[in-house]
Amino acid sequence: MTVGDVITVPENFYRFGRRPLVMHVSEVLDRREVDGALWVELVGRDVRPDGSVDLRERFALVRLDRTVVVAR
Repeated sequence: MTVGDVITVPENFYRFGRRPLVMHVSEVLDRREVDGALWVELVGRDVRPDGSVDLRERFALVRLDRTVVVAR
């Protein structure tokens, strides 16, 4: 995962949200191990179901092995 990627993450494998995450990655801040799994702290913009991108940036902590890059 790198800057510019669009990722998807199931709801149970990122902090914090109420639906699956679809995000355009702007910045990778940190990587850390939590309970034996690698988690990555990101800054990015949500991608809406219609494909438009939210104007506001947000933080997300995602579990790397549950993250899928859907576009580069």
